[in-house]
Amino acid sequence: MPIPESKFNDWHGTGADKGSADARDKTRRALMSERSPLEQADEDYEVYLQGSYANTTHTRGSSDVDVVAKITSAWRSDLEELSEEEEERYNDDHDDADYDHRDFYDDVLTALRIKFGSSAVTPGNKAIKINKEKTSLLDVDVDVVACGEYRVYRTYPEGGDEDAEIDKGMHFMPQYDNDRVINFPKIHRENGREMHSNYKETVRIFKNARYYYNNHFDTLWTIDAHSYGIECLIYNVPESILKRTSRSDRFDETLSYLDNADFSTFDQVSEMESLFGDSNTQWSTDEADELITRLREMWDDWYSKRKNAQLFH
Repeated sequence: MPIPESKFNDWHGTGADKGSADARDKTRRALMSERSPLEQADEDYEVYLQGSYANTTHTRGSSDVDVVAKITSAWRSDLEELSEEEEERYNDDHDDADYDHRDFYDDVLTALRIKFGSSAVTPGNKAIKINKEKTSLLDVDVDVVACGEYRVYRTYPEGGDEDAEIDKGMHFMPQYDNDRVINFPKIHRENGREMHSNYKETVRIFKNARYYYNNHFDTLWTIDAHSYGIECLIYNVPESILKRTSRSDRFDETLSYLDNADFSTFDQVSEMESLFGDSNTQWSTDEADELITRLREMWDDWYSKRKNAQLFH
């Protein structure tokens, strides 16, 4: 028998927001205060949320807050779509920056240590980690991605950057490898907003279902699907399914659609890259298949006597 509607009513909501909002604000103030080396460098930059909190797809199991600190006065460019004339014009108009995203990273790290203390702030492979246990100022952990702007130029007319068609994202080089990370969190966020109103709710339902399967379902299997992959997977589900009012019917129909879908047509929410592939920002079809298989198992066997008694609670 399937999972009851009452369980989906437990799974559809967001997690707590107060601690995350406070952490975001304190992190922003640390980076943008008069004492901050970022302000003293006199370069253009911006600070904003990314990830599940920014996209309102966070659940009760969400923990750390993801903050982007991005220098915008220096950038890395993708000119592949430009004509030879446009590319030559672009190169004539631009020089290498004296202060780039690597200098910016060092100043972000310094600014955070000034605010939260050196012991609380640690460089990680992809993000600077602020540990809530080592500072009295935060109730949640924070990951700060210090990065440069990434620009995909679609056109470059005589008017230059002001008249050019540009898709803007972010890029950074991880600390421990040489595989540059490029993504587009603002485009991701905007595209998610334009989806049917049930889209984000459905993402949260699937995240919570994954958590429930891993922590309460009597099985030897584990769902390894990450939250970003789930968010992108649901983005590719037709609106005719997402708009279903019954959450249990929507869950069932989404699984059925995904079980028969052609994954080669699936995009990330930003629509700047395919969801599945071998790059460091793409996902494995094996993990997606595992997610679908295990959640279907939970749907089919919810009341089975072979399952954990916690299912009834």
